[in-house]
Amino acid sequence: MVKVIDKPLSVNPLKKSQVLGAVTAFLGIDSCMPLVHGSQGCMAFTKNFLTQHFREVTPMQSTAVFDIATILGDDSNLHDGIKNVIEKQSPKIIGLVTTGMTETRGDDTKATILRFREKYPEYGDVVIVPVSTPDFKGDAETGYGEAVAALLETALSCLNVKKYNTKKQVNILSGMHSTAADIDWLKRLMADFNIEAFVLPDLASSMGGQVTRYYGLPEEGAPLERIAKAGGADFTIAIGSCMERAADVLLEKCSIPYKKFDTLTGVKATDELISWLIDYTGEPVPEWVQIERKRAVDAMLDAHFSFGGKSCSIAAEPSLAYSLGRFISEELGVKLQSVVTTAKEGNFEKLNAEHIICGDMEDLEEHLSDSDFVLSNSNALNICKRKGLPLYKVGYPIKDMLGHFHRNFIGYIGAMNLTFDLGNICLELDIEESHRI
Repeated sequence: MVKVIDKPLSVNPLKKSQVLGAVTAFLGIDSCMPLVHGSQGCMAFTKNFLTQHFREVTPMQSTAVFDIATILGDDSNLHDGIKNVIEKQSPKIIGLVTTGMTETRGDDTKATILRFREKYPEYGDVVIVPVSTPDFKGDAETGYGEAVAALLETALSCLNVKKYNTKKQVNILSGMHSTAADIDWLKRLMADFNIEAFVLPDLASSMGGQVTRYYGLPEEGAPLERIAKAGGADFTIAIGSCMERAADVLLEKCSIPYKKFDTLTGVKATDELISWLIDYTGEPVPEWVQIERKRAVDAMLDAHFSFGGKSCSIAAEPSLAYSLGRFISEELGVKLQSVVTTAKEGNFEKLNAEHIICGDMEDLEEHLSDSDFVLSNSNALNICKRKGLPLYKVGYPIKDMLGHFHRNFIGYIGAMNLTFDLGNICLELDIEESHRI
């Protein structure tokens, strides 16, 4: 059972707001400006957080709602914010992200957008995507999923659904936990199975470091015109439980069937994906994929002595916690002592762990007595130092390490890398223990 900690406050937060997740999703869309409907501080914190994590330009704007506007509740801040963004940045899409302040006030954002359309018909070609993301519920991962679902609902209703050619087309809805290396691995895999894949959002292209100049709008992410193509795809793959609602939008609006993969981390999960691709395309498995699988299995064989008798704890968002926890416990044989996550979403409660908690970093620290190492974000560093435990950095934010966004966590190569990384942690622990004897 999941243990929900009833606290009046979060002592050492693990949870990030839905606003942050929604903005992250919109950063993966080409020429899309995330517009945070709230105070200036709501945007400033999110921008600082994501800049530290990605180490890239993170364009976003705010409607800068102030106290009088909050009390009066008129449309002026939102209308002016949208108008200024369009005139100064010329976006193709505006991702309008609400905050706890405007949601508590009870803003009818969709009605406000309709009034904006009536007032400024000259801006009718700019797609405005409203997404409800109050930070008093859910977490970053749910906000991310809500943003992708809202984007599809809005864009598919105002764009012509097209099918450009007869090649098999598959939409890949990549979860918030997907890194640039993960997305690139999926693109290569799909291409070699003769599939034209459309990744949404495509953070690998926009936030992966390939845009080498300053830009006022996200560049090279998933383009708006390809979203129309998504509505004419043959199939959709949803990666992570938070992407299921977006896949449902494509199913309901465009009758596109989908398959949800709760995880693609580990040999078992990757085998499931490869088996589905073989059945779907009739294509043989590429040689490089076969080689990667052999190397992953060999890595697990090399490292299995180091994992004997070890236990660990995980603190991360639900999809990431489930992906890592399942692989570590079922395939590496490491005991899960505690899994702490941010929202009661997904399948993390199915993990075989002593403690499964919706809580914060304080809960992690209180349930580490038998753990040999920890998997979490950079904010767990001080906890691990106090407990004298190694920290393997995953999730959001990773602000004290270079190159995290280019590490593989999915596929056979991800299984191999994780096995070696965690195996080396355990090997070092064994060496240290032998020196104390």
